[in-house]
Amino acid sequence: MINTILIFLLLIFQSESDSLISKMQNKFESINNLQADFVQSSNGQNIMQGNFYFSKDENYRIELKNNTIISNGKSIWNLDNKRSKVIISNIDEDPLAFSLKEYIYDYPEKCDVKEEKNDDGYLLTLTAVNTELNFKTARLWVNNNYLIDKITVVDFGGNSFSLQFKNINVLDKIDDSYFEYKGDSKTKLIDLR
Repeated sequence: MINTILIFLLLIFQSESDSLISKMQNKFESINNLQADFVQSSNGQNIMQGNFYFSKDENYRIELKNNTIISNGKSIWNLDNKRSKVIISNIDEDPLAFSLKEYIYDYPEKCDVKEEKNDDGYLLTLTAVNTELNFKTARLWVNNNYLIDKITVVDFGGNSFSLQFKNINVLDKIDDSYFEYKGDSKTKLIDLR
C-alpha cells in the first residue's frame, strides 16, 4: 500500500515538473535577452506595433512610431518623441506596466490552469479564481520552444487586450544602457517618482 502511494505521488510530481508552465519557467530562466516585433490590439482593433526588447530583471524597451518606453525594472521612462517630453514613474505605481514574469510565475498559482496542445505549440488558459487579479482570463499561445507568441487578456468588463510577438530572437547580450534613459536639454522631464 505504501509503495502504491509513493508511486502515485512520484507520478504527480513528475507530471508537474513536465507541465507546460514548468517548461516555460525553465525557458524563461535560460534567456538573458530577447528581441521581437509586436502588435498590440484591443477588442480586435490593432492599436500599435513596434519592437520589444527584454533583459533579465524585468528590464525592457518598447519602441513605437512616436514613443519609446524604457524600464530598468524599477522606473519607467515614457518618451513622447513628438512633444519632446518624458514622464518617469516607478514601475510598481504604473497600472499599465507589463510583466512577462507575472504571467509565467505568479498568475498560474492564482488561477485555474488549462493546458492544450495544438499544431503550432500550446495554448495555456489562466482563469482567475477571484477578482484579485486585473483579468478574468488570460490565454497564452506558446510555441514549441516554450516562448510566448501571443497573450490575450479579457478583463471583468469583457474587454480584450492582445499582444502578439513575431520574429522572436533570443540574444546573447543587450547593453545595459539600452534600458536606461539618458536625457538631453531639449526634452521636458516630468518625474512622478
